[in-house]
Amino acid sequence: MISARQLEVLSTVIEVGTTARAAELLSVSQPAISNMIRHTEDLIGFPLFMREHGRLTPTKEALHIAQEAQHLFMQQNRIANIIDELRGGTIGRLSIIATPSVGHGVLPRVLGQFIKARPKLQLSIELGSQDEIIRKLGSGRVDLGLSITPPRHSAVSVREIANGQLMCVCSADHVLALQEVVSISSLNHVSHISYASRTPLGQMIDAMFSERGLERRYFCEVRHTATALEMVRNGLGVALVDSFAVIGSNGGDIAVRPTKPSLPLKLYGLTSNMFPTTNLTMQFQHFLADYLKSHDESGSGEAVDAARL
Repeated sequence: MISARQLEVLSTVIEVGTTARAAELLSVSQPAISNMIRHTEDLIGFPLFMREHGRLTPTKEALHIAQEAQHLFMQQNRIANIIDELRGGTIGRLSIIATPSVGHGVLPRVLGQFIKARPKLQLSIELGSQDEIIRKLGSGRVDLGLSITPPRHSAVSVREIANGQLMCVCSADHVLALQEVVSISSLNHVSHISYASRTPLGQMIDAMFSERGLERRYFCEVRHTATALEMVRNGLGVALVDSFAVIGSNGGDIAVRPTKPSLPLKLYGLTSNMFPTTNLTMQFQHFLADYLKSHDESGSGEAVDAARL
């Protein structure tokens, strides 16, 4: 079986006409080229060159082999280019599963920027619960999970990507929009849209109210941030939502205000311990951290240093 290296030597000698010039181009010695040709001829059982007056003249068989070898060289170059693109994160497939808050909020904005330099990138995006994220990471069906509440499971690695906080959102003409900072207790005196006590965000808000000797009161219970935001946009009340969901929303049809006391939270990147994390996945986590750092409107501080990812 002829190796790719033997084909390369054969093609180069045919192209330049002498073993000396071929040796120079391939950065090897002239005897090494001559030995390679003799070894190849012994291997295939027929001559590749006619030796006349110190010059090598390729046989018809050699020309035929070299012509076919060009297809191999083109394929090798294509594979090398693909590897370079994969190394640079400009090609490939990135599969993400996110909780609805992240998937409806910041994720589309970040992906819009991320793929500008990666037009060949293929994406798979879906929304899911914590259990669904763990299950799909564990089976290798997705590369990355995104959530504002970290799961505790041995099959998943959890990395902090960014710091954020819950923000008060209301219609631009609402009385709370006149305040620079909204007191948590004031939410009990307006039409409050909030999360059920059994949800992670509901439990977080309940704990903050309890610390102040208050009981959280709300007229409408929702499960997802996107639902709360749509109800606010339609003038149905006031809600607390994570700062990642409202990036770029302040100054539009809704007002976004920090709370007193603040309700800090984080965005987490989740990867599988069962499968290696791809270079593209790591690049996206770095990109997401940098994006959130440059678009932090919550006053919660900077995103997690990308070097920690």
